[in-house]
Amino acid sequence: MTPDQQPRPTMPSTSRRPALILRILGVLAALVGLGVFFFYAGISVLFFSYFKTLNVLCVLAGVIGGFLCVLKWATGRRTFARIGAFLLCASIAVPMGAAVWRWATHDRYDTVPSTGTVNWWRFQPFENDNALPHCEAPAQYRFEGLPCLRAAYALYPIEAAAVQALARRELYETQRWKVSLGGSHDLFERLARSGSGPHDCDAVFGLAPSDGQRAEAETNGVSLALTPVARDAFVFFVHADNPVTNLTTSQIRDIYSGRAKSWRDVGVPFDARLMPFQRNKNSGSQTTLERLMGDEPILPPIQEDRLGGMGEIFQDVADYQNRRGAIGFSFRYYATELVEAGKVRLLAIDGAAPTVENIRSGAYPFVTDSYLVTAGPPEGDVARLAAFLRSPEGRRMVEDIGYVAP
Repeated sequence: MTPDQQPRPTMPSTSRRPALILRILGVLAALVGLGVFFFYAGISVLFFSYFKTLNVLCVLAGVIGGFLCVLKWATGRRTFARIGAFLLCASIAVPMGAAVWRWATHDRYDTVPSTGTVNWWRFQPFENDNALPHCEAPAQYRFEGLPCLRAAYALYPIEAAAVQALARRELYETQRWKVSLGGSHDLFERLARSGSGPHDCDAVFGLAPSDGQRAEAETNGVSLALTPVARDAFVFFVHADNPVTNLTTSQIRDIYSGRAKSWRDVGVPFDARLMPFQRNKNSGSQTTLERLMGDEPILPPIQEDRLGGMGEIFQDVADYQNRRGAIGFSFRYYATELVEAGKVRLLAIDGAAPTVENIRSGAYPFVTDSYLVTAGPPEGDVARLAAFLRSPEGRRMVEDIGYVAP
Protein backbone atom coordinates (compact mmCIF):
# COMPACT_ATOMS: atom_id res chain seq x y z
CA MET A 1 0.00 0.00 0.00
CA THR A 2 1.46 3.26 -1.01
CA PRO A 3 1.59 6.18 1.38
CA ASP A 4 -1.06 7.90 -0.70
CA GLN A 5 -3.37 4.91 -0.25
CA GLN A 6 -3.03 4.70 3.54
CA PRO A 7 -6.15 5.80 5.51
CA ARG A 8 -5.81 9.14 7.16
CA PRO A 9 -7.20 9.87 10.65
CA THR A 10 -10.58 11.56 10.46
CA MET A 11 -10.78 15.06 11.87
CA PRO A 12 -13.99 16.70 12.99
CA SER A 13 -15.35 18.92 10.33
CA THR A 14 -15.05 22.53 11.25
CA SER A 15 -18.24 23.18 9.31
CA ARG A 16 -20.24 21.26 11.93
CA ARG A 17 -19.04 23.33 14.87
CA PRO A 18 -21.24 26.40 14.26
CA ALA A 19 -24.32 24.17 13.98
CA LEU A 20 -23.45 22.39 17.24
CA ILE A 21 -22.81 25.67 19.01
CA LEU A 22 -26.08 27.06 17.65
CA ARG A 23 -27.99 24.07 19.01
CA ILE A 24 -26.38 24.39 22.41
CA LEU A 25 -27.25 28.09 22.50
CA GLY A 26 -30.83 27.25 21.47
CA VAL A 27 -31.20 24.79 24.34
CA LEU A 28 -29.71 27.31 26.78
CA ALA A 29 -32.03 30.04 25.52
CA ALA A 30 -35.02 27.71 25.95
CA LEU A 31 -33.90 26.91 29.50
CA VAL A 32 -33.55 30.62 30.28
CA GLY A 33 -37.04 31.23 28.89
CA LEU A 34 -38.42 28.41 31.03
CA GLY A 35 -36.73 29.89 34.11
CA VAL A 36 -38.02 33.38 33.38
CA PHE A 37 -41.55 31.99 33.01
CA PHE A 38 -41.36 30.18 36.35
CA PHE A 39 -40.03 33.33 38.02
CA TYR A 40 -42.74 35.70 36.77
CA ALA A 41 -45.53 33.14 37.14
CA GLY A 42 -44.41 32.48 40.69
CA ILE A 43 -44.27 36.20 41.53
CA SER A 44 -47.75 36.73 40.04
CA VAL A 45 -49.28 33.80 41.89
CA LEU A 46 -47.63 34.63 45.22
CA PHE A 47 -48.28 38.35 45.31
CA PHE A 48 -50.80 39.46 42.70
CA SER A 49 -52.93 36.38 41.86
CA TYR A 50 -53.16 37.47 38.24
CA PHE A 51 -53.28 33.89 37.00
CA LYS A 52 -55.86 31.32 37.81
CA THR A 53 -54.60 27.78 38.10
CA LEU A 54 -55.80 26.65 34.67
CA ASN A 55 -54.08 29.58 32.98
CA VAL A 56 -50.82 28.87 34.79
CA LEU A 57 -50.91 25.21 33.81
CA CYS A 58 -51.72 26.00 30.17
CA VAL A 59 -48.96 28.58 29.85
CA LEU A 60 -46.59 26.13 31.53
CA ALA A 61 -47.61 23.41 29.04
CA GLY A 62 -47.00 25.81 26.15
CA VAL A 63 -43.56 26.82 27.42
CA ILE A 64 -42.51 23.20 28.02
CA GLY A 65 -43.90 22.26 24.59
CA GLY A 66 -41.79 24.94 22.95
CA PHE A 67 -38.75 23.81 24.94
CA LEU A 68 -39.23 20.21 23.75
CA CYS A 69 -39.49 21.37 20.16
CA VAL A 70 -36.13 23.12 20.59
CA LEU A 71 -34.71 19.90 22.04
CA LYS A 72 -35.93 17.97 18.98
CA TRP A 73 -34.19 20.47 16.74
CA ALA A 74 -31.01 20.13 18.85
CA THR A 75 -31.00 16.33 19.21
CA GLY A 76 -33.01 15.14 16.21
CA ARG A 77 -35.27 12.93 18.35
CA ARG A 78 -38.83 12.89 17.08
CA THR A 79 -40.26 11.93 20.49
CA PHE A 80 -39.50 15.40 21.79
CA ALA A 81 -41.31 16.93 18.81
CA ARG A 82 -44.41 14.78 19.31
CA ILE A 83 -44.69 15.55 23.01
CA GLY A 84 -43.94 19.24 22.43
CA ALA A 85 -46.57 19.53 19.68
CA PHE A 86 -49.15 17.84 21.92
CA LEU A 87 -48.43 20.25 24.78
CA LEU A 88 -48.56 23.27 22.48
CA CYS A 89 -51.92 22.20 21.06
CA ALA A 90 -53.26 21.47 24.55
CA SER A 91 -52.11 24.88 25.83
CA ILE A 92 -54.27 26.50 23.13
CA ALA A 93 -57.26 24.14 23.10
CA VAL A 94 -57.83 23.93 26.88
CA PRO A 95 -58.14 27.72 27.50
CA MET A 96 -60.44 28.03 24.49
CA GLY A 97 -62.62 25.22 25.81
CA ALA A 98 -62.57 26.73 29.29
CA ALA A 99 -63.61 30.12 27.88
CA VAL A 100 -66.56 28.53 26.10
CA TRP A 101 -67.52 26.64 29.27
CA ARG A 102 -67.19 29.82 31.36
CA TRP A 103 -69.47 31.68 28.96
CA ALA A 104 -72.04 28.87 28.91
CA THR A 105 -72.16 28.50 32.70
CA HIS A 106 -71.48 32.03 33.95
CA ASP A 107 -70.75 34.95 31.64
CA ARG A 108 -73.98 34.80 29.64
CA TYR A 109 -76.01 35.45 32.78
CA ASP A 110 -76.66 38.84 34.31
CA THR A 111 -74.94 39.04 37.68
CA VAL A 112 -75.22 40.96 40.90
CA PRO A 113 -71.60 41.09 42.13
CA SER A 114 -70.58 41.77 45.70
CA THR A 115 -70.36 45.51 44.95
CA GLY A 116 -73.87 45.60 43.51
CA THR A 117 -74.85 46.88 40.08
CA VAL A 118 -74.59 50.60 40.86
CA ASN A 119 -71.76 52.66 39.38
CA TRP A 120 -70.45 54.00 42.67
CA TRP A 121 -67.96 56.34 41.03
CA ARG A 122 -70.84 58.53 39.86
CA PHE A 123 -71.12 59.64 43.49
CA GLN A 124 -67.65 61.14 43.97
CA PRO A 125 -67.88 64.42 45.90
CA PHE A 126 -67.52 67.77 44.13
CA GLU A 127 -67.54 66.29 40.59
CA ASN A 128 -69.62 68.46 38.28
CA ASP A 129 -71.65 65.58 36.85
CA ASN A 130 -71.99 63.43 39.98
CA ALA A 131 -75.31 61.94 41.10
CA LEU A 132 -75.31 63.52 44.57
CA PRO A 133 -78.16 65.77 45.71
CA HIS A 134 -77.38 69.40 46.42
CA CYS A 135 -77.54 70.11 50.13
CA GLU A 136 -77.04 73.39 52.00
CA ALA A 137 -75.70 72.40 55.40
CA PRO A 138 -76.00 74.92 58.26
CA ALA A 139 -72.69 76.41 59.40
CA GLN A 140 -72.65 74.62 62.78
CA TYR A 141 -72.24 71.25 61.01
CA ARG A 142 -69.38 72.23 58.69
CA PHE A 143 -66.07 70.36 59.06
CA GLU A 144 -63.05 72.18 60.42
CA GLY A 145 -60.79 69.56 58.83
CA LEU A 146 -61.58 66.34 56.98
CA PRO A 147 -62.07 63.19 59.09
CA CYS A 148 -60.97 59.83 57.74
CA LEU A 149 -64.17 58.06 56.69
CA ARG A 150 -64.91 54.67 55.16
CA ALA A 151 -68.23 53.34 53.86
CA ALA A 152 -69.73 50.06 52.75
CA TYR A 153 -70.44 50.18 49.02
CA ALA A 154 -74.18 50.64 49.43
CA LEU A 155 -73.67 53.56 51.81
CA TYR A 156 -71.00 55.39 49.84
CA PRO A 157 -73.56 57.81 48.33
CA ILE A 158 -74.47 58.99 51.85
CA GLU A 159 -70.82 59.34 52.85
CA ALA A 160 -69.99 61.24 49.66
CA ALA A 161 -73.02 63.52 49.89
CA ALA A 162 -72.22 64.36 53.52
CA VAL A 163 -68.61 65.18 52.65
CA GLN A 164 -69.75 67.39 49.76
CA ALA A 165 -72.18 69.20 52.09
CA LEU A 166 -69.82 69.63 55.07
CA ALA A 167 -66.24 69.80 53.75
CA ARG A 168 -64.38 72.50 51.86
CA ARG A 169 -63.72 71.53 48.27
CA GLU A 170 -60.05 72.52 48.32
CA LEU A 171 -59.47 70.42 51.44
CA TYR A 172 -61.15 67.40 49.87
CA GLU A 173 -59.11 67.78 46.67
CA THR A 174 -55.86 67.51 48.65
CA GLN A 175 -57.03 64.78 51.05
CA ARG A 176 -59.52 62.74 49.02
CA TRP A 177 -57.81 59.52 50.18
CA LYS A 178 -59.56 60.05 53.53
CA VAL A 179 -62.94 59.29 51.93
CA SER A 180 -63.08 55.65 50.82
CA LEU A 181 -65.41 52.70 50.31
CA GLY A 182 -65.07 48.94 50.57
CA GLY A 183 -66.66 45.63 51.44
CA SER A 184 -68.44 45.13 54.74
CA HIS A 185 -66.29 42.13 55.65
CA ASP A 186 -63.30 44.36 56.39
CA LEU A 187 -65.18 47.58 57.11
CA PHE A 188 -64.49 47.65 60.85
CA GLU A 189 -60.93 46.32 60.89
CA ARG A 190 -59.14 49.68 60.91
CA LEU A 191 -61.70 51.14 63.29
CA ALA A 192 -61.33 48.15 65.65
CA ARG A 193 -57.56 48.64 65.79
CA SER A 194 -57.85 52.30 66.71
CA GLY A 195 -57.74 51.56 70.45
CA SER A 196 -54.23 50.11 70.24
CA GLY A 197 -52.53 52.63 68.00
CA PRO A 198 -53.03 55.63 65.71
CA HIS A 199 -56.55 55.97 64.33
CA ASP A 200 -56.64 54.33 60.91
CA CYS A 201 -60.23 55.46 60.50
CA ASP A 202 -62.36 57.98 62.40
CA ALA A 203 -65.77 56.56 61.45
CA VAL A 204 -67.38 54.06 59.10
CA PHE A 205 -70.77 53.92 57.40
CA GLY A 206 -72.19 50.42 57.54
CA LEU A 207 -74.68 47.97 58.93
CA ALA A 208 -74.59 47.00 62.58
CA PRO A 209 -71.34 45.08 63.15
CA SER A 210 -71.55 41.32 63.51
CA ASP A 211 -70.83 39.59 66.81
CA GLY A 212 -67.37 38.70 65.53
CA GLN A 213 -66.62 42.29 64.55
CA ARG A 214 -67.80 43.54 67.96
CA ALA A 215 -65.63 40.93 69.67
CA GLU A 216 -62.57 42.01 67.65
CA ALA A 217 -63.17 45.63 68.63
CA GLU A 218 -63.56 44.71 72.31
CA THR A 219 -60.32 42.70 72.14
CA ASN A 220 -58.61 45.95 71.14
CA GLY A 221 -60.33 47.88 73.91
CA VAL A 222 -62.75 49.64 71.56
CA SER A 223 -66.43 50.12 72.35
CA LEU A 224 -68.28 50.79 69.10
CA ALA A 225 -70.89 53.58 69.12
CA LEU A 226 -73.68 53.54 66.51
CA THR A 227 -75.54 56.58 65.13
CA PRO A 228 -78.54 55.67 62.90
CA VAL A 229 -78.10 57.00 59.38
CA ALA A 230 -80.56 55.32 57.00
CA ARG A 231 -82.96 52.46 56.53
CA ASP A 232 -82.99 50.08 53.58
CA ALA A 233 -84.63 46.79 52.67
CA PHE A 234 -82.92 43.42 52.72
CA VAL A 235 -84.39 41.99 49.54
CA PHE A 236 -84.63 38.65 47.77
CA PHE A 237 -84.80 38.54 43.98
CA VAL A 238 -85.31 35.98 41.23
CA HIS A 239 -85.08 35.79 37.44
CA ALA A 240 -87.78 37.79 35.68
CA ASP A 241 -89.16 34.57 34.15
CA ASN A 242 -89.77 33.01 37.56
CA PRO A 243 -93.52 33.23 38.32
CA VAL A 244 -93.02 33.68 42.06
CA THR A 245 -93.87 37.15 43.39
CA ASN A 246 -94.15 36.51 47.13
CA LEU A 247 -92.47 34.24 49.65
CA THR A 248 -93.05 33.87 53.35
CA THR A 249 -90.33 34.06 55.95
CA SER A 250 -90.83 30.34 56.54
CA GLN A 251 -90.30 29.59 52.83
CA ILE A 252 -87.10 31.67 52.82
CA ARG A 253 -85.82 29.60 55.73
CA ASP A 254 -86.78 26.39 53.94
CA ILE A 255 -84.79 27.49 50.86
CA TYR A 256 -81.65 28.60 52.69
CA SER A 257 -81.63 25.71 55.15
CA GLY A 258 -81.74 23.25 52.24
CA ARG A 259 -85.09 21.71 53.20
CA ALA A 260 -86.57 22.92 49.90
CA LYS A 261 -84.85 21.15 47.01
CA SER A 262 -86.96 22.60 44.19
CA TRP A 263 -89.27 25.52 43.59
CA ARG A 264 -92.23 23.17 43.80
CA ASP A 265 -91.19 22.39 47.39
CA VAL A 266 -92.17 25.98 48.27
CA GLY A 267 -95.37 25.89 46.22
CA VAL A 268 -94.06 27.55 43.04
CA PRO A 269 -95.01 25.79 39.76
CA PHE A 270 -91.57 26.28 38.22
CA ASP A 271 -89.34 23.44 37.00
CA ALA A 272 -86.00 25.27 36.86
CA ARG A 273 -83.35 24.11 39.31
CA LEU A 274 -83.49 25.95 42.64
CA MET A 275 -80.17 27.74 43.09
CA PRO A 276 -79.87 29.77 46.33
CA PHE A 277 -76.85 32.08 46.07
CA GLN A 278 -75.11 33.50 49.13
CA ARG A 279 -72.40 35.99 50.06
CA ASN A 280 -69.02 35.77 51.77
CA LYS A 281 -68.82 35.38 55.52
CA ASN A 282 -68.95 38.71 57.42
CA SER A 283 -70.32 40.60 54.43
CA GLY A 284 -73.21 42.85 55.43
CA SER A 285 -75.84 40.89 53.50
CA GLN A 286 -74.59 37.47 54.66
CA THR A 287 -74.63 38.65 58.27
CA THR A 288 -78.22 39.86 57.75
CA LEU A 289 -79.20 36.45 56.34
CA GLU A 290 -77.66 34.73 59.36
CA ARG A 291 -79.70 36.94 61.68
CA LEU A 292 -82.84 36.17 59.66
CA MET A 293 -82.17 32.42 59.88
CA GLY A 294 -81.59 32.55 63.64
CA ASP A 295 -80.56 29.12 64.93
CA GLU A 296 -81.45 27.50 61.61
CA PRO A 297 -78.32 26.08 59.92
CA ILE A 298 -77.61 27.51 56.47
CA LEU A 299 -76.84 25.14 53.61
CA PRO A 300 -73.36 25.30 52.02
CA PRO A 301 -73.23 28.13 49.45
CA ILE A 302 -72.66 27.81 45.72
CA GLN A 303 -68.89 28.02 45.23
CA GLU A 304 -66.37 28.90 42.57
CA ASP A 305 -62.61 28.28 42.40
CA ARG A 306 -60.29 31.22 42.76
CA LEU A 307 -56.53 31.52 43.07
CA GLY A 308 -55.47 32.82 46.47
CA GLY A 309 -52.31 34.12 48.06
CA MET A 310 -49.29 31.79 48.13
CA GLY A 311 -50.72 29.96 45.13
CA GLU A 312 -53.26 27.82 46.96
CA ILE A 313 -56.71 27.08 45.61
CA PHE A 314 -59.60 28.09 47.81
CA GLN A 315 -63.34 28.12 47.35
CA ASP A 316 -64.97 31.53 47.15
CA VAL A 317 -68.71 32.17 47.22
CA ALA A 318 -70.05 32.62 43.69
CA ASP A 319 -71.61 35.94 42.74
CA TYR A 320 -75.31 35.81 41.98
CA GLN A 321 -75.90 34.60 38.42
CA ASN A 322 -79.35 35.38 37.07
CA ARG A 323 -80.27 31.87 35.94
CA ARG A 324 -83.93 30.96 35.63
CA GLY A 325 -84.04 29.05 38.91
CA ALA A 326 -81.73 31.31 40.93
CA ILE A 327 -82.61 33.24 44.06
CA GLY A 328 -80.31 35.78 45.63
CA PHE A 329 -80.36 38.47 48.26
CA SER A 330 -78.89 41.91 48.68
CA PHE A 331 -80.00 45.38 49.64
CA ARG A 332 -82.56 47.27 47.61
CA TYR A 333 -80.04 49.95 46.62
CA TYR A 334 -77.56 47.34 45.32
CA ALA A 335 -79.84 45.71 42.74
CA THR A 336 -81.32 48.95 41.39
CA GLU A 337 -80.14 48.75 37.80
CA LEU A 338 -81.03 45.10 37.16
CA VAL A 339 -84.48 45.67 38.67
CA GLU A 340 -85.07 48.76 36.52
CA ALA A 341 -83.94 46.82 33.43
CA GLY A 342 -86.56 44.16 34.17
CA LYS A 343 -84.00 41.36 34.49
CA VAL A 344 -84.71 40.45 38.10
CA ARG A 345 -87.84 40.71 40.20
CA LEU A 346 -87.79 41.78 43.83
CA LEU A 347 -89.99 39.51 45.93
CA ALA A 348 -92.61 40.58 48.38
CA ILE A 349 -92.10 38.94 51.77
CA ASP A 350 -95.10 37.92 53.85
CA GLY A 351 -97.26 39.90 51.42
CA ALA A 352 -95.34 43.20 51.69
CA ALA A 353 -93.23 44.56 48.80
CA PRO A 354 -89.92 46.35 49.56
CA THR A 355 -91.23 49.84 48.73
CA VAL A 356 -90.18 53.06 50.41
CA GLU A 357 -93.59 53.29 52.08
CA ASN A 358 -93.38 49.76 53.47
CA ILE A 359 -89.81 50.33 54.65
CA ARG A 360 -90.84 53.53 56.41
CA SER A 361 -93.89 51.97 58.04
CA GLY A 362 -92.19 48.70 58.93
CA ALA A 363 -94.70 46.62 56.93
CA TYR A 364 -91.83 45.02 55.01
CA PRO A 365 -90.33 42.52 57.48
CA PHE A 366 -86.65 42.67 56.50
CA VAL A 367 -85.76 46.31 57.13
CA THR A 368 -82.10 47.03 57.84
CA ASP A 369 -80.71 50.02 59.69
CA SER A 370 -77.40 51.55 58.66
CA TYR A 371 -75.15 53.48 61.01
CA LEU A 372 -72.28 55.84 61.40
CA VAL A 373 -70.01 53.71 63.59
CA THR A 374 -67.27 55.21 65.74
CA ALA A 375 -64.76 53.95 68.30
CA GLY A 376 -66.47 55.43 71.32
CA PRO A 377 -68.69 58.54 71.28
CA PRO A 378 -68.09 60.73 68.19
CA GLU A 379 -65.88 63.78 68.68
CA GLY A 380 -64.90 66.87 66.72
CA ASP A 381 -65.75 66.74 63.02
CA VAL A 382 -67.26 63.27 63.39
CA ALA A 383 -69.62 64.60 66.08
CA ARG A 384 -70.65 67.38 63.67
CA LEU A 385 -71.22 64.74 60.98
CA ALA A 386 -73.40 62.65 63.32
CA ALA A 387 -75.42 65.72 64.31
CA PHE A 388 -75.90 66.71 60.67
CA LEU A 389 -77.19 63.24 59.74
CA ARG A 390 -79.81 63.53 62.50
CA SER A 391 -80.82 67.05 61.46
CA PRO A 392 -83.74 67.85 59.10
CA GLU A 393 -81.24 68.83 56.38
CA GLY A 394 -79.32 65.57 56.76
CA ARG A 395 -82.48 63.46 56.79
CA ARG A 396 -83.70 65.20 53.64
CA MET A 397 -80.34 64.47 51.97
CA VAL A 398 -80.64 60.75 52.83
CA GLU A 399 -84.15 60.65 51.38
CA ASP A 400 -83.06 62.47 48.20
CA ILE A 401 -80.35 59.85 47.59
CA GLY A 402 -82.99 57.10 47.66
CA TYR A 403 -82.87 55.74 51.19
CA VAL A 404 -85.35 56.09 54.03
CA ALA A 405 -84.30 58.36 56.88
CA PRO A 406 -84.36 56.57 60.26
